[in-house]
Order: sequence, then structure tokens, then C-alpha cells
Amino acid sequence: MTSVLLSDLSNSAHMKLALVTPGARPSEATLYPCKSIEEFNASIIDFLEANNQPELMAAAVSACGWEVDGGFSMPNHGYRIDRQHLRDLLNIQRLHVVNDCVCKAMAVDRLFSSELVKVCGGEGEDGQARALVGAGRGLGLAGIILDDLGHPTVLPCEGGHADLAITSPREAVLFERLERKYGHVSRERVVSMQGLAEIYEILAHTDEGGTRRVNAAEVVALAHTGDALAMEAVSLSQGFLAAMASDTALMLGARGGIYLAGEYIELISDLIDWPAFEARFNDKGRLRGYMQDIPVYLIRARDLELIGLTTLFS
Repeated sequence: MTSVLLSDLSNSAHMKLALVTPGARPSEATLYPCKSIEEFNASIIDFLEANNQPELMAAAVSACGWEVDGGFSMPNHGYRIDRQHLRDLLNIQRLHVVNDCVCKAMAVDRLFSSELVKVCGGEGEDGQARALVGAGRGLGLAGIILDDLGHPTVLPCEGGHADLAITSPREAVLFERLERKYGHVSRERVVSMQGLAEIYEILAHTDEGGTRRVNAAEVVALAHTGDALAMEAVSLSQGFLAAMASDTALMLGARGGIYLAGEYIELISDLIDWPAFEARFNDKGRLRGYMQDIPVYLIRARDLELIGLTTLFS
């Protein structure tokens, strides 16, 4: 029986590889190193050898980046995947290389009910646009539109790089420091793994004159101990996430629902004050009622990008 090779490179530290029959969800994925194109090639060869050199009908890759001139540029990896090179390596003709946030959105309609947690909102409207907000090492966005037959089309977006809007003096402090450092301040600067660390460092410097460097996991660990600055950093990032979801719903008309996914959201989900998130999400003045009808879901599914890739072969 022929197989499909699935690969997810959304995490720059490693990639996931899985073999499936066409259209099936992967039961498990194997982690392999992928820090260079040579390591990427060697990992794929090792994986296929470990699985008895299966006959491949196609392959699909999820990656953080975009396609240019027949290759997929990945800013987090420092190299690019050339389509023809990968076809030759795998001895296949059919190859899909898809942005990782788009893959997450493609997976939405293949999720089990147990993998979706409704965190706020109403029932939404069937057949209307939906959107996925994905936060990890970056901040991504994808729209989901149904055609006349009810089949979803996913719209790739770069909403994470939209201008950051601020609504309080404390947020203004963050904005001023980030603008001084980066020039343009995007939403990704505050809703991502690195964004949470930056928020904490700015608050620590502003309130205590601190200069300690941290990562997102350390901030979350501190927040779980009750550390006031860490808890405020999570709260501020949570507010910006709610605003991102809310603005997305308005601009896309996503009355069918908003879906939240990604390793950063997974990291902070137990710390999110969901009633406060809902208040920020609905805070749209005369359109509060419009916002209250829109359901917001937290996705809790393993290997989400790989699930999305399987829809290409259904």
C-alpha cells in the first residue's frame, strides 16, 4: 500500500515526521533534527529507512514561511526547501508545501469535539466565515471560508504583523520600549513566546530596574508561583491576544467562530483569565452584541499541522 509522508517544520528546533495512508489522521509522529538543509535531508532518509523504505505516492510539508520562486523560505531556520530537490530526494511528483498557520486552519474541520474547548461567545452562524489565530514563536492568522457545497477554503494571512494597538497607560509603556527597540511594533511582538519574555523584561526594568533575561517558559513558571510581574506579563499578553481575535472577527466577518491554537497559547492557557479575555474580546462599543454571538474555541489537539496536511489527500 502506498503512503503519504507528512512533515511539520513549524518548530525550528526539530521537525515531526509521520507516514499515513491517504486521508488518514496520523497516529503518532517522530521527532528529528532539522537545523540545516543537510540535517533535514539526513533526517528524512533515516526516517524512511527506519520505516522499511515505504512506497510513497506523495509528501506534504508544513513550515513557517512563504513560497518564492519554487522554494519555501523559512526565516526561523535560515535555509529554504526547494520543491524539485525534495521531489528528487523522495522520488515523487506530488508535493505540497504549506504555511504552518494555514495547516492549523485546514485541520479545524477534522478535529474531534473533545479537541475543542469553547472559552466564550454564543453559538455563531453556520456557513459563515471563521478564523484561526495561531501563536507560537510567531503570531499567525488564517481565514476559513466555505463554498456553496460547504467545502472550506483557507485564506493565508500575515495578520500577526499588523500594527499593535494600545488601550491603557501600562500598554503604552510596553509600546514605547518596543518601538525604541524595533521601530515598527507588530502584534507578534507581544503575542508569542518571545513576546511574553519581552513584556516581562520591560515590566521588570520599568518597576525594579532589572536587567535579567528570561524566556517564556521561565515567565510562566514564575506566574504559577504567584510572581506579580510574571502574572501581569501574562495578563497583558492575554489582553493583546483577545484584541487580535476580536479585530480579526470584525475585519473578516468571522461570525462562524474564532479558533486559538499554537504552542504559546498552550503554554499560557492555564493562566489565562477567560472572563477577562471575553470582556476584551467583546469590547467593541456599539458592536458588543455582534461580538458576543461569536464563539471562541481553544484547540487542544496534538500534531495539529499534520492533521491539516492530511486534508490534502482526503
